[in-house]
Amino acid sequence: MEKETCPIEIKDLFKQYDKKGPVVMHGISIKICKGEIVGYLGPNGSGKTTTIKMITNMIKPTSGKVLVNGIDAQKYPKKAMKHVGALIEVPGVYDYLTPRELLTYFAKVYSMPKKEIDLRIIEVMSEVKLSAVIDKKIGSFSTGMQRRLMIAKAILHDPDILILDEPVIGLDPKGIKEVRDLIKKQAAKGKTVFLSSHLLSEVSETCDRVIFLNDGKIKEDDTVENINIKATNNTIDVSLLTSVTEKMIQHIGSLQGVTSVTKDNRGVIIYYDGEPQTSHVLLNTLIKTGYKVYSFKPADGGLEDFYLSIMGDEKGVN
Repeated sequence: MEKETCPIEIKDLFKQYDKKGPVVMHGISIKICKGEIVGYLGPNGSGKTTTIKMITNMIKPTSGKVLVNGIDAQKYPKKAMKHVGALIEVPGVYDYLTPRELLTYFAKVYSMPKKEIDLRIIEVMSEVKLSAVIDKKIGSFSTGMQRRLMIAKAILHDPDILILDEPVIGLDPKGIKEVRDLIKKQAAKGKTVFLSSHLLSEVSETCDRVIFLNDGKIKEDDTVENINIKATNNTIDVSLLTSVTEKMIQHIGSLQGVTSVTKDNRGVIIYYDGEPQTSHVLLNTLIKTGYKVYSFKPADGGLEDFYLSIMGDEKGVN
C-alpha cells in the first residue's frame, strides 16, 4: 500500500543570506500530516518567519527541499501554492480598498469561478466576524480587524493547507477565541494548519502538536499532551522564605541534573532531568546549603514551563 503524502514536508532546509554571514536555518526537517494543527514556537529571530517564507516560496533556501502535497515548492511554485492559504503579514497597501474589492481581486488571482465569488466573499467575511464592514475602507480598520481580514483572504479559495504567521496578534480575547474556533473548524474539515505564535497559552489551546525552534534548529517536536506531561515531570516549584539572588540562581543552575532555573514570585522553578534521585539530591542540597525551603513540589507544568526549560537564555540570530 502506497504511503500517504504529507501536505507539508521540509527536508534538510538550510538558509544563509550571504556566504560570509551566519547560517539562519541549520538543516531542519519537518513533516505535517493531513488535518494536523501544528504550532511553531521560538523567540524573536529564531527562524520561524524565515521557515514560513521558504514554505510559501517568498524566499529561496540555500539548500534542502520544501514539498507541498508532494510538489517541490521551489521548482513548481504555482502548482504547489495552488491549494495553500497564507497569512504572513498585514500589508498597508490595500488601505484604499474595501474588503469586498480586495477579496474580489484575490478571488480572480486564485481563478475562482465568477459565479461563486460574491457568495464566497460573504461567507468568509461572516466566518471572521467582519460582515458589517464588508464595504468600508480597510484603512479605517484596527490591527485586529486587518488580521481577521487577512485570515478571510487566506481561506477564501478553500485551500487544503493554511500557513499562518501570528494569526491572533492584535486581537482582543474575544477575537482570539473566534480565530481559534475558526482554525479548529478548518482542521475538522481535514485541512492542515501550520501556525507560528508568541502566545504559548493560545498554542496550547489550539494545536495538536508543537515544534520548538531556536537559533535555526529544532529543539523539540511533540504533541501538546506529551509536552504537558514532560513539563510536569521535569519541573520543581521551590518556595523560599528568603529573597532569591542571582548568585543563588547560578548555584542551583550548576547542580547536576538541572537544565535551567527561573525566578518566580515565591522562589524558583527548577527544570531538571525528571529523575526521582535528582529531585531527592536537589532537596537535600538546597537545605544543606542553607536555603530556607518551605515548599518543594512538582509544578503544574505546561507549554510555557517546557518552553523556558528547553530555550533557557538562548537567543535567535536572525
